Amino acid sequence: MIKVAVTGAKGMLGVDLCALLRSVGFQVFELGRSDLDITDSVAVREHAAISQADWIVNCAAYTAVDSAEEDVEAALLTNIHGPVNLVRTMKPNQRLIHVSTDFVFDGTKGSPYVETDGVNPLGVYGDTKMQGEDRVLTERPDSIVMRTSWLFGPHGRCFPRTMITAWEAERTLRVVNDQIGCPTYTPDLADAITQAMEKEIPGGIYHACGADAMSWFDFAVLTLHRWRMQGDFRPIEVTPVPSSEYPTPARRPAYSVMSTEKLAAAGISNWRPIEEASLEFCLRHRKLQSLR
Repeated sequence: MIKVAVTGAKGMLGVDLCALLRSVGFQVFELGRSDLDITDSVAVREHAAISQADWIVNCAAYTAVDSAEEDVEAALLTNIHGPVNLVRTMKPNQRLIHVSTDFVFDGTKGSPYVETDGVNPLGVYGDTKMQGEDRVLTERPDSIVMRTSWLFGPHGRCFPRTMITAWEAERTLRVVNDQIGCPTYTPDLADAITQAMEKEIPGGIYHACGADAMSWFDFAVLTLHRWRMQGDFRPIEVTPVPSSEYPTPARRPAYSVMSTEKLAAAGISNWRPIEEASLEFCLRHRKLQSLR
């Protein structure tokens, strides 16, 4: 039985990944922050799950994009030193999958980014994730770096849940329409990660994101239409606005669409259309609401 240690196991992606791995027969060690702080090199070195695992999947990250501009040290520790602690502890027969981000790009290319494109992050978050990628692959070239984008899923905070909550509260919705990316449903990303281990794909950088590119405004409207299908037929009113109306401490890439052709060439091309993924998200969110 393949043994997998998942760091960041209590997060949005980690929960879905651990559930899927168990369902297909992997032995899973769930490591939330309270179980293992990856910034603590001694704790990483001495943790039994890390030493026993065949694969380590690092879903732990500092993802507060704006807060990172001030809390630089925390972003450095989690996004750079944490992954380095993991690879330096690994035995030769172990492998790592490290989850990264589209924020390593500056968004000026104007066409989908491929893995060989140059990186140029616009803020601290993207810069620390870029450095984390580089350090991981320098020390363990057989590691797999999966860059993803605009994650949403049934567990934890995400953009669609924020939109649904705001709409149900009858708040005015103004959403930026000049940032374009690929929403990625966590169950689909979990499946891609699982397949990467099953197929033992070569080390390197892979783009792993949803199949459809859109703006945050488009994503908001789509989400609310799917949510309204569940029985609330109030009008959907969302106003598109430029990013300049919502200045933030950290700059965002205006266009961070990524090509997944390299991953597809490795035999992994499981991305559902956003309409299907969004509907499933809404159905699962509705079910979770009813259980509270």
